[in-house]
Amino acid sequence: MKIRKNKQSLLILAIVMLPLSLSLELNMSNPTIGYCDELLTVIMAIYIIILFAKKKLYNADNNIVILMMLFTIYGLFSNIFSGLAYNWISVFIDALLQWKIFVGFIAGKYIALNYNDEYVTDSLETLCKILLIVGALCGFVSLFVDIGMASYLTDQRYGIPAYYFVFGNSGRYGAIVGCELLFILWKNKGKNVRLYELLAFINMVLTTKGVVYIIFVTYIVLQILFRKLNKNQRIDIKTIIPLGIAGVATSSYQITSYLLDEEAPRALLIHYGFKTANNYFPFGAGFATYGSSEAVKHYSKLYEMYGWANRWAMGKENGDALNDNYLATIIGEVGYVGLIIFVGLFIKIFKQINVIKCDVKSKAMIMSIYIDMLVCFLATGITKSSIGMMVFIIIGYFCGLSKRKEAIKYDS
Repeated sequence: MKIRKNKQSLLILAIVMLPLSLSLELNMSNPTIGYCDELLTVIMAIYIIILFAKKKLYNADNNIVILMMLFTIYGLFSNIFSGLAYNWISVFIDALLQWKIFVGFIAGKYIALNYNDEYVTDSLETLCKILLIVGALCGFVSLFVDIGMASYLTDQRYGIPAYYFVFGNSGRYGAIVGCELLFILWKNKGKNVRLYELLAFINMVLTTKGVVYIIFVTYIVLQILFRKLNKNQRIDIKTIIPLGIAGVATSSYQITSYLLDEEAPRALLIHYGFKTANNYFPFGAGFATYGSSEAVKHYSKLYEMYGWANRWAMGKENGDALNDNYLATIIGEVGYVGLIIFVGLFIKIFKQINVIKCDVKSKAMIMSIYIDMLVCFLATGITKSSIGMMVFIIIGYFCGLSKRKEAIKYDS
């Protein structure tokens, strides 16, 4: 069968996305490579704006675009009133980066709706199987030998070094494993996948991260709930409570170590994020001023004011923790109203995921990955990383496939 050119292009785009995200994660200190994140966001934003202008978006996606615009305008007012940003270029870059997971979701969805007949999904299934197998094998070896794929020196729990394969960060690797399993589940309709579920479980356990364990625990819990309590496969009051209990139990270590320890950098970042929102009420401090990559790059005036210049992981020379919590970024930069708008964007996407019609396992995994991104929004910086953007593109892609199937079924 002859493959159309647009299919080849889509396949290339999909396959390149993984190493591109990898290069972004490992080379953000390189100024040239670092801006690839912004470039990809610009390309997707232009694509979506064109669809928006031509009125080719569904109402649900139109609402997302309108909320994004409102969020940006509000944030720019924050900058005008605070006057804290280094320059307006950094402001616009940071504003653009706050769009990336949402434009990623919509772009992924409309690629599936407009161009795809699952050729890409067929092709990537094999790649994902290989990655899960190789990942599990390397993870097993890493338990006994340092092969450069686990944090032997800096991050061990229960005597196990945190495993990250080739992605440099174990939390982000866990999200990628979830996406790999999703491609396999989707193509096999949830059948004959126990081996790959086991391989994914092994990869996730070896990360030693609670935010990763949430994916698999939620995946199991949702399957039980969907089959026993809620056969329409939607999250409602009956499913939220057990999910919440499972989430807190799974991430108790991270909650205690990162968020409740008053001296931990993430806890400080969140605490001072709310303090910043209060000090610059109602707008917040503005884009590129707090908890973002641009605020780190130019070392925000706020960090000087808070006395962090010489603090470990939060200083001028070593500010690794200053961009490590998304909630702190949003509340500090755009205040309480901006946070409400941002949460509204998450809710809009959740509603679309909640009505997807597919097999139970695929639906449970899509929802589990999304819930993981929400938890990461509260506790880490993973959601706003390039891996987070890739995850939202994939979630949007499967939402698009589901809607496309519904349309075909309706037409027939």
